This record gives sequence, structure tokens and C-alpha cells, in this order.
Amino acid sequence: MRRYSPLLALWLLVVWLLLWRSVEPLVLVSGVVVALAILSLFPFQPVRSPLFTRPHRVLGLVLYLAWDLFSSGVRVGWDAARFGPRTKAVIVEAPILVDRDFLVATAANMISLSPGVFVLQINRPQNCFYVYVLGVRSAAVDEHVRHALNMQMRAIKTFGTAEEIRAAEEGMRKFDGARSPAENGA
Repeated sequence: MRRYSPLLALWLLVVWLLLWRSVEPLVLVSGVVVALAILSLFPFQPVRSPLFTRPHRVLGLVLYLAWDLFSSGVRVGWDAARFGPRTKAVIVEAPILVDRDFLVATAANMISLSPGVFVLQINRPQNCFYVYVLGVRSAAVDEHVRHALNMQMRAIKTFGTAEEIRAAEEGMRKFDGARSPAENGA
């Protein structure tokens, strides 16, 4: 026996009533029939949304994205005013820290939201992002890779499972370990 979600049935009924712009008895009864038919023919899997389990993370992410949008816009505007068409750009390769499509797409969109930064390609076989960065001031690309990794970590800590967070933190440690000899001049 199937269990029906009363909230989903109510939502479908409300949508039906809004479509018909009427609350007459015939429209109401037909809405209930349509809602039950939809729930019977197209059973939905229960979805657990981390939006409700970690609202403080969602708020922190929204505030961080607003700050990043503002500060990146100022930086790109300054570079455009100062260097004009001579503004340098680079394409960097940043590793993908998790395998869930939702988190990869969320991180790519967060990275691309910053002015002057855009994810050109998500390369799943190589497990990396190719990120276009405008306004590069030095040949060192690690800071831009680090920005992409930090954006991924913010998305994973907001929407990921505990296992995905652990795996992403391990990926960050591997990245730090691989970069530290080069940073030390070895």
C-alpha cells in the first residue's frame, strides 16, 4: 500500500484551484481526484533537503556569495579601469572534490557567479573544472584554484552529507599536500 504525502496532495489541490481560479464544489472535487491520480500514477521518492537541516549554513552561504559578488565586482571594475584591454586572464584547472551532480553543479554556479570568473567546462572523466579567471595579477594560479576549491567546500558543507564533507576535506588535504613543496621552493 502506498503512502500519500498530505502536504503534496494539498499543494496539488491548491495549484489546481489556482489554475481554475475558482473554489466551486465541482472544481474542488475534481482537484482532489486529479491530485490523488497524480500521486498514484507518479509516486515520488521522499527527498531530504539540507536547506532545512542546516539553515545557518544556507544563510552563511548567501551572505558570503553577496560579499564575493560585491568584492569581485569591485576588483574586476578596478582592473578594467586600470588596465583596459590589457587585463590578463588565465584558465585554471581545479579538482572536483565530490561526485554528486547536484553539488558539482551548485559549486560551478557559485564559482561562475563571481564577476570575472567562469567555469568553462566540467570534465567528469578527469574530475576537474576548467575555470576562466579575469584580472590575473601574477603567474601563480594556486590562489585561483584555491578560490574554486573554497567555493566547492562551502557548497558541500551547506548541501552535502557528512560523508561527502569528509571526502571533500580529504581532497583539500591532498591538494594542500601536493602544493606545499612547490610553495616552499623545493
